Amino acid sequence: MSEPRVIRKEEVETVQRAPGVSVASSVTKEVGATEISSGITTFQAGTSNTIHFHNAEESVIVIEGEGILMINGEENYVRQYDAAFITPGTHHRLINTGEEPFKIAWSYATVDVTRTLVDE
Repeated sequence: MSEPRVIRKEEVETVQRAPGVSVASSVTKEVGATEISSGITTFQAGTSNTIHFHNAEESVIVIEGEGILMINGEENYVRQYDAAFITPGTHHRLINTGEEPFKIAWSYATVDVTRTLVDE
C-alpha cells in the first residue's frame, strides 16, 4: 500500500498538450495513487483543447479565469469556482474566452484514464 505524501509543484512535469495549453498531472500512479488522478490544465488567452472523452468520471473545477465548457455540443459559460461532473464517454472541450489564463483543476476516478479525440 502506498504512503500518503505531499507532491510539490517542483516535482510535477508540465507538458504542452496543444499550443498555449499546458497540463500538470500531480496525483498519478507514479506517485503511488491507485484509484484517482488529478492535476491542473492551463489555457492561455484564445486557446482550447480538442473535443474528447474519457473512460472514467471526471471532475472539473475552474480555479482561475473564464471560458466555455462544451458538453455534448452544448456551450456552458464557466468562471472561477464553477464545477462540472463529466461522465465516461461524454464529449467535451474547454475554450478560454477571456484575456487572462484559464485554469482548471481536474480529477479522474482512475489512474488509468484514457483520452480519446473526437473528429469535429
